[in-house]
Amino acid sequence: MAEEVKDKDKEKEKADGEEKWSPRTTKLVALTALLLAICATFSSLKAGGLTNQAILAQAQASDQWAYYQAKSLKENTYKVQLDAIKLHQGQFNGEEAEKVAAGYQEQIATYKQEEKEISEKAKALEAKRDRSLELRVGFANGLTYLQIAILLTSLTALIKQLLFWYAGLAVGAVGAYYFFSTLMLM
Repeated sequence: MAEEVKDKDKEKEKADGEEKWSPRTTKLVALTALLLAICATFSSLKAGGLTNQAILAQAQASDQWAYYQAKSLKENTYKVQLDAIKLHQGQFNGEEAEKVAAGYQEQIATYKQEEKEISEKAKALEAKRDRSLELRVGFANGLTYLQIAILLTSLTALIKQLLFWYAGLAVGAVGAYYFFSTLMLM
């Protein structure tokens, strides 16, 4: 008799648990997982795109710095030649030496201006790289939380315990915050 009461209590608890887990709950959990997956997909795409952008900007900045160095070497060559003219002024015709020296000064000034422009362009590319990497971190953090939320939501559907769904919603909210707040910074 006592066993029959226990069996009935277990059946009633099981029935109560099944009543809490309705088809509507299943749809809600599935919809949550779908929305989290959509956010995770976009977060992943944005993080990957920003990584590529950072790599490209770094390559372009490196090219600019190499170009800067080439200009600097040419400038230094003219400076050495100018110094040689000044050291050996007595060996050259005064007017001719001044004319050559003026040409060298002009070349040196041109290279200095070009170096300044190249340097500014390289620094701008480095800033673009840094910004891309900074934004990528926000999307990557969002993706991590969103993936954890998807796992918790999936676990909810498997074991039919709403506690995991609530935890998934909380973790997903953190991931969505990272995703949307980083998206607003772009």
